[in-house]
This record gives sequence, structure tokens and C-alpha cells, in this order.
Amino acid sequence: MSAFHDDKLWQEAYVATLDALEATGTLTGNDVVDQVRKHVMMVLTVTAQAANDRDRKIRDAKLRDAGHIIAALRSLLSVLWGQEVFSDDVFEKLDGAYEALAMKLPR
Repeated sequence: MSAFHDDKLWQEAYVATLDALEATGTLTGNDVVDQVRKHVMMVLTVTAQAANDRDRKIRDAKLRDAGHIIAALRSLLSVLWGQEVFSDDVFEKLDGAYEALAMKLPR
């Protein structure tokens, strides 16, 4: 396995990604849903790239980028919740997972 599979941040992003994809799996024809899917994949990808980088400064820069993507993602999630696409429980689970991940990233 690649080094990023063992990375705790990547693992957390991976679980959150699976949860978000499951929550949006049956939703079609909604631009915000499409943006959520795009953003969760970007967070996962950038986290994997950071985990594979041996240069700490570059790794931290990539993780800061992931933090910016998470901020946008959480805004998109709140829009779906506001439109009542997500129940309170689904929103809280997804938003909470990405908030927890963001708190572990460098600022």
C-alpha cells in the first residue's frame, strides 16, 4: 500500500468522503450536490498528496489548501441543509466530520 493509506489525516478524510458520497448518492440534478461531491474528492486528493510529500513545508502548504477546500465544502453542506436536502442528522454528521478534520490541519 502507498504511504498515504497509513496517514491518519487521509484515513479521516477517506471516511468523511465515503459518508458524503453515501449521503448524496441518490441526489441528481442539483448543482450544489455536484459541487459537494467535487469538494470532498478534492479534500481527499490533496490530503493524499500531502501525505506523500516528504518536505514538511510543502506538506503543510498542501494541508492548508485542504483547509480552504473544507471551508468551501462546509458552506456548500450548509446550503443543502438550508434547502432541506439534508436532514439535521445528516448535516451534523458531515459538517462535524469536516470540522474535526479541519481542526487537525495546520493554519
